[in-house]
Amino acid sequence: MRIARPVSLAALLALISSSSFSHDDLVGTRFVATNGVDQGDCDHPHQPCRTIAYALTQIPPGGTVKVAAGIYSIEGIDADDLLHGKSGVLGGFSTDDEFKHQDLERSRTIVYGLPAGERDRLLTRGLSLMVDPVAQRAGASRALTDTTRWASALATQQTAANCVQGLAGSFPCHNVDLLAQVRLADLSTRPGSMSNLWGFVDLDDNREYAVVGVSNATVVIDVTDPVNPREVGSVPGNSSLWREVKVYQFFDPALNHHRAYAYITTEAAGGGLQIIDLSNLPNRVQLANTLRDFQTSHTLHISNVDYASNVTHAGRESFLFIAGSNLASGAFRIYSLADPVTPQLVTVAPAGTGYMHDSTTLYLTDNRTTQCSQGHNPCQVLVDFNETTVDLWDVTDKAQPVRLSSTGYADARYTHSGWPTEDQRFVFVHDELDELRIGFHTQIYTLDIGDLRTPRIVTSYFGPDSTTDHNGYVKGNRDYVSHYRRGLVIMDITQPEQLREVGNLDTFLSPPENVAGTDGAWGVYPFLPSGNILISDIDNGLFVLRDNTRALDASPGRLGFVGTSVVFVEGAGGPVWVRRSGGNLGEVSVDYAMSDGSAAAGSDYVSHSGTLTWGPGDDSQRVIPLAAVEDAVQESTEQLTITLSNFTGGATPDGGAFTVSITDNDAPPPPSGGGGGGGGVIDILSLLAGGAALGSLARRRRGTQSA
Repeated sequence: MRIARPVSLAALLALISSSSFSHDDLVGTRFVATNGVDQGDCDHPHQPCRTIAYALTQIPPGGTVKVAAGIYSIEGIDADDLLHGKSGVLGGFSTDDEFKHQDLERSRTIVYGLPAGERDRLLTRGLSLMVDPVAQRAGASRALTDTTRWASALATQQTAANCVQGLAGSFPCHNVDLLAQVRLADLSTRPGSMSNLWGFVDLDDNREYAVVGVSNATVVIDVTDPVNPREVGSVPGNSSLWREVKVYQFFDPALNHHRAYAYITTEAAGGGLQIIDLSNLPNRVQLANTLRDFQTSHTLHISNVDYASNVTHAGRESFLFIAGSNLASGAFRIYSLADPVTPQLVTVAPAGTGYMHDSTTLYLTDNRTTQCSQGHNPCQVLVDFNETTVDLWDVTDKAQPVRLSSTGYADARYTHSGWPTEDQRFVFVHDELDELRIGFHTQIYTLDIGDLRTPRIVTSYFGPDSTTDHNGYVKGNRDYVSHYRRGLVIMDITQPEQLREVGNLDTFLSPPENVAGTDGAWGVYPFLPSGNILISDIDNGLFVLRDNTRALDASPGRLGFVGTSVVFVEGAGGPVWVRRSGGNLGEVSVDYAMSDGSAAAGSDYVSHSGTLTWGPGDDSQRVIPLAAVEDAVQESTEQLTITLSNFTGGATPDGGAFTVSITDNDAPPPPSGGGGGGGGVIDILSLLAGGAALGSLARRRRGTQSA
């Protein structure tokens, strides 16, 4: 285990500024300075706004607000609007160089008006939080506890752990095991954040790889031995929070072996399209070319390939689709891969086509081809996720793309990405901002494309909380979703218009609450032949996971508590959860009972026993209610134990007993001394006061346009 060392203010600022916050988003940047005026568009560095609040009213979708040095109010501004979404705000700029360069040490952008709990997120955007000293002292104890837990989790590399009693090591889980974690600190480039990833199997030796975008490079990791991942090499890239990856592999008869290339897009200025040669794995990787047709782009897709090997399907031709470039308002661009090292542009979107944020493709040969342009059969259909609608294009004739339909939905806030079922009859759609902007619990949408000209969309999943779904990919009857603050979530898609969650592993530990936000798991890759799942977490690195949901209908499963302990306050109490894991075959049941420790039944808690039962196919949670008795006696924390017994239906135990602690709610006498603390404290100084390096302390966040 590596021990975290204290960091200096200068070092922390250097760490944060190593990420690229300075790119201008596709459709405009707004500028703010203390000498500005809140009028007009404030879209020119010589005519800035005066307040951040006004700039946010002027920003277009995909834009950025750059703020010069000074002190600004952010009272009344929602933190997620400020930090994420379509209105990302970046500090640390100067009017002297027309907002071109971010310098967090010389150009201090100080803000006030948000709780101290937002300080670390603001810091990663180049914003230092001025905290009210009284409020800061009131929340100091909790903040210190949360920060300590976060530092501990990030500083310790998690090793392989099965999911037992709802935990795989430190990570909450259900039907998913942890095989390995590769932290940012374990990578040779020492990146500040991780973005998207892809994977492939080398068909010459069957070794499996993760190709991962990080803030300063693309890193290739051998995951053939899933509990011992090994970095093979990396290729530097312009500093950016965004880096997207796809892979293409083919057999070269002249060399008598396969060649493979990774294609990398980024929103870093001047990044272009990097093409990385993977053909010399497992020994090395190297940059083969950089295509300069465009300067920046958001993401990319390769059509007509098997997604495990990334080899073109027999009888088809693969094309590279570029989404969200700096050209033509970010509309799609299509390239031939006939020369994989130098892709050739073959198609641009028709004039007036809007920004494409992400895409996937269909290859149709059924009766729906009669709905394609000129009755193309087979028909190549581009699925264009363009912020407000899902558009279907016939791109069979590369010289003449034809839009077949455009489908919106009532609660659209940012139509982000999606993936088709394997029979190509449905597309699952992820909206990145409906939970953040509307306050929904998680919603995933299903687009029925039985009719290409008039698709039908329904809400097919309502989640247990408000966490934000991001990217999803289908394999068989499962949809694997990178679910930001919930990590990996696995859906059973047997009924495409009524999805059911069957597994998860939460890679995002700080804060542990499952709420809307765009921290945590960015990308997922479920196509490795081994069946192992790859997850990229922005701060916590690469995860290799085992999917146990495939065998659920073959075993009665295990019954156990979720976690090993809980703390309740006397006079209140709460639920203790029991879960069925690892199988849902047949009916199962288990008895529960409570027993005294230092807590006594009757005087400290209400004791009861009972039986919990699950029917065939049911793996939902059951609850054991516990009531803690109120009294007027000051006493220390007391414990009791809950145990499970008499497992029926072939079910087996999942872990052991459960401890309940009951804390006293009777107020102690007031302290004799007062609290200390100075006034006018700047957020970044309080972060450093404890002297603990928080690993990847700077939370790398971004605006709406995320992979």
